[in-house]
Amino acid sequence: MARQSSAPLAGWGLALILTCAFAACSRGAEETETTAGAPVDSVPGQGARSDTLAPADTSGASLPRPDVATPPITPPAEAPQDTPPTTAPAPASQGGGAGPQVSQAEYEGWRQYSVNCARCHGQDVLPNPVAANLLISLGAGGPIDTEQKFFQVVSEGRPDKGMPAFKDIMSAEQIRSVYAYVDSRAEKRLPPGRPARPPA
Repeated sequence: MARQSSAPLAGWGLALILTCAFAACSRGAEETETTAGAPVDSVPGQGARSDTLAPADTSGASLPRPDVATPPITPPAEAPQDTPPTTAPAPASQGGGAGPQVSQAEYEGWRQYSVNCARCHGQDVLPNPVAANLLISLGAGGPIDTEQKFFQVVSEGRPDKGMPAFKDIMSAEQIRSVYAYVDSRAEKRLPPGRPARPPA
């Protein structure tokens, strides 16, 4: 029975070693030329010698090439879950922020929502599978269609659904400001993102 030759495996290993050596020599030569100003392998009286190796024959091989950058992997873009408001937002320079101009109550509501509500109901009131979709709950025909209902639910919570009571965490004014912010998002008067701070 004939022994199987290990020459193909040795050839792959040699190709890999030569490729790595080529990358290291090329890098070293570039660094030396920028600091010393002379070729690495120059010999007095013989002139400069090329210090680059011929690339190894890797036909049919899928080895990484050191001179080609691998592009980063980017996840596919998510489909937008919200539509922008129908009216144009006020210029950002009026409020000193990046987003559209809002009332003081809506801005304070955004702040309180971001701290107390976003972890369950989603950042910027965008749907989150953990808790109720407030864009639907406060939207037209939704079950929380008035400020009084919203205040009641937030104050007392919904223990049967895992929502704690916030009456000891937020003041009545803060809960009303959260309603102002969430209502403006549900009515599409305010797009997602940080609103501009209103002038004092």
